Amino acid sequence: MSLRLAACLALSAAAASAASAQSGPDANDAPDTVRTSSPDPVVLAPEQQQQEAQRPVGDPIRPTATKAPDEPLWELRLGGTGLYASAYPGSSEMKTNGVVAPLFIYRGDRIRFGEFGVARAIAAETQKLQLDVSLDAAYSAKNPKARVGMPDIDYLFQVGPQLVYRFFDTGWTTDGRTEVTGFMPVRGVAASDFSSIHHVGLLAEPSIMYRRQLPGDLRTSLNAQFVVSIADEGTMDYWYQVDPQYATARRPAYDGKGGYLSSAIRLWWTHEFSKEFELYVTYHGRYFGGSANEASPLLEEKFTHAVSFSFVWKMLKSKARAKNGDM
Repeated sequence: MSLRLAACLALSAAAASAASAQSGPDANDAPDTVRTSSPDPVVLAPEQQQQEAQRPVGDPIRPTATKAPDEPLWELRLGGTGLYASAYPGSSEMKTNGVVAPLFIYRGDRIRFGEFGVARAIAAETQKLQLDVSLDAAYSAKNPKARVGMPDIDYLFQVGPQLVYRFFDTGWTTDGRTEVTGFMPVRGVAASDFSSIHHVGLLAEPSIMYRRQLPGDLRTSLNAQFVVSIADEGTMDYWYQVDPQYATARRPAYDGKGGYLSSAIRLWWTHEFSKEFELYVTYHGRYFGGSANEASPLLEEKFTHAVSFSFVWKMLKSKARAKNGDM
């Protein structure tokens, strides 16, 4: 696979899932709501029955006896997104980006390519705590006004470990499902212009997410996530440092610093219009007040907004069904 094709696939997944970044199992997953409003009991496999028998009755994530989503083991989808957002974090200049690309979904017991591109190689998993590998990507910024005469910001790709903790989960009921989940990803960041790739630094984005999935034959979910971003000096330098050779009267030299970057709220609504077609609408508000690089001439706005519209068309799917219940 060429670097350009791989980048397009990653960008399609990342931008459509919430404009960037952050991600984790379920955080950026497509909404998984109950496939039926019928209160028929679940038919569990023998090993699942044994697991259920060992759980305490008061366990907050003990599933209620109702039908959970019945998902195929794998799917081939066509996904697309349009994103209206700042050229780079804290920029006053707005850009429109978009991409359409095929997406492969796999729901194995240990290796899962999650809904909308979140890759999960499960290293360890309990009923409340998971350790996995997460990916993210961001668009490039070509010639933003604040950076005239400076190098462009290339496409950014992220990969790293992530801890996931389920604070609360009602399980599937006739009223749908409600979850509160915490995420602790730490990712390495790399930049590429498709001709080469180089390491930039590290980015940590702890977050907490509320998700309400509604019952019904067609899936709908409402989601809210609070995210804090912290970056090392290498990542901050990439966005906010002004080397002396690029300094001007209106853009003085500035030495970037590692530390706190921003706080953000993400709100998104997803709806399945048919068994094969889903729509995603996302809002992302980000606050940079108190950032370690608030004094940089390249950090122009204290508050920025982003909006994305995305779709998924499920072209092909397996007859075999997924066995894990994390959907």
